[in-house]
Amino acid sequence: MELESRGVPTVTVCSHLFQRLGNVERRSLGMPDLPMAITLHPIGGVAPQTAVAKAEALFDTVVAALTHG
Repeated sequence: MELESRGVPTVTVCSHLFQRLGNVERRSLGMPDLPMAITLHPIGGVAPQTAVAKAEALFDTVVAALTHG
């Protein structure tokens, strides 16, 4: 959020179990529109091919948020 406040586009990536917390945090920090990319839990501790599949599924969302497109 520090980078975003300095004008550097960012995206928060989190699992669906943390989406509600992410929404609370971005509102409480005065950045309600901070982009989030949400995937199914868990993100860590998964097989490499599972992590790659999750990243690939979020790719378009992350690029769109970073380019405001």
